[in-house]
Amino acid sequence: MSMPKILTEIAEALRNHKVEISEKVEGEGRGGSLKDEGTIKKYLQSVFGEDVVMNVPARGAGDILVKDGDTIYPLNIKTTFGSTDNATSKIGFLYALTDIDYYELPKSIGWKKFNELLKERKAEIEGRDYYYLCVDKNDSSSVLIRGAKQINCYCLNANPSNMLQIDWKKEKQMPPKNRTYDEAYDTLVGGIKKCIAKFLNNLPEDWLKEL
Repeated sequence: MSMPKILTEIAEALRNHKVEISEKVEGEGRGGSLKDEGTIKKYLQSVFGEDVVMNVPARGAGDILVKDGDTIYPLNIKTTFGSTDNATSKIGFLYALTDIDYYELPKSIGWKKFNELLKERKAEIEGRDYYYLCVDKNDSSSVLIRGAKQINCYCLNANPSNMLQIDWKKEKQMPPKNRTYDEAYDTLVGGIKKCIAKFLNNLPEDWLKEL
């Protein structure tokens, strides 16, 4: 699957502009990243307009929405020093793997409902994906946009609140992974299952018997 033209243009605009990256807020990197998300969004809206780079509805998937005609691309903004970042988004993965319209996606969802909707609405739609916009904190001209279906370097984490992660240092050294729909489904959904299995395997056996 090729990169949509509008997303290529957004990546190029950021490479040429080099947005200002925030310092940590009271020693917390996530605080600085939240400020960076706002900086990136405002810059892109100034270049492309708010009818193209749109705000995300409350509790919606992604940090910004990019609209090209009738097509919507949700982007999850990541500013990173090259470490691994959490990439799991139940709502984002639903959008990538089903025919559910973005504005019909649930605002909050558990794993049972996630699985139910996947089975009911599973569909391959050309160009449909959940995208990550990664900006390097050390050099903000280093920009990568890549869909969840295209990621090579997923890491499996046993933490149930932070499961599939992306190793950005390795990912930036590789071209996007060209997967079939079924391969992408197995990578995302199968990866989540493996993370949950790792979590359960880390629990004491007597705890599991009491469940």
